[in-house]
Amino acid sequence: MLGLKIETALKYNENLKKYVYKKGDKLRIDFKNKDALIEYNKTILKVLFNLDVEFHKNGLVPTPINRYYFIKSTFETLYRLGIKKPKVLEIGTGHSAIISLLIKKFYDADVYATEVDEEFLKFAKRNIEKNKLDIKLINSKGKIIDGIEEIKGKKFDLIISYPPFYSKNSVSSGRKFGGAKAKSVELIGRGKYGEEFSFRIIEEGINFLNKKGVISLMMPKKPEKRRELIIEKMKNINLDVEVDEIKTGNRLRYVIKGIKE
Repeated sequence: MLGLKIETALKYNENLKKYVYKKGDKLRIDFKNKDALIEYNKTILKVLFNLDVEFHKNGLVPTPINRYYFIKSTFETLYRLGIKKPKVLEIGTGHSAIISLLIKKFYDADVYATEVDEEFLKFAKRNIEKNKLDIKLINSKGKIIDGIEEIKGKKFDLIISYPPFYSKNSVSSGRKFGGAKAKSVELIGRGKYGEEFSFRIIEEGINFLNKKGVISLMMPKKPEKRRELIIEKMKNINLDVEVDEIKTGNRLRYVIKGIKE
């Protein structure tokens, strides 16, 4: 399993020293401190994946390793289906663009990525340019898939997203998600369990999929009901469903893949 020990991370990033403390014989990092979380994740991306990534101070801080396993699980399915050079659409790449960067870095894919927030788009653009990777970044202008001019008439082998999954009652002020106070644009999802954004990806995405194409979504462990609803939605539009469990540290995530046969 991929990982980066704190002792190793310190060798590559001296900025981490201010956030490291000892507990017994082990070094620890205060991951409740957003700056510490950013520095550690930047180090992981550089050391393990040779990617130079900036993070927006007001955005959620993604976990690079579980994104990598999300992609790995998805591409294992694509390869099994005989898709070797997929055309990929990522919905909501965020300020880091980590999913699209990892896909382009390690897989022979034609990658499109959408984002709605103007500040996040600027960060994503810088990250793509710094890493010299050919990713087509699109301002979705509040759309999910339907109505985005840049992809009108296109078909994809993979539509991938770690979608927003917050219920209608989630708020940005005072609450912290993923080590950061989240911007309102990130606290969407809608529905009782935050499932409606995923429903939109599935409903709109099926019309943009090639035969044997895949819609791949990652979800946290709880609530289980949200995963059940998303699986049911995929089956209702005749997608074959596969679910993989991935674990990084104490985090459990589920990769839900709907396949257009």
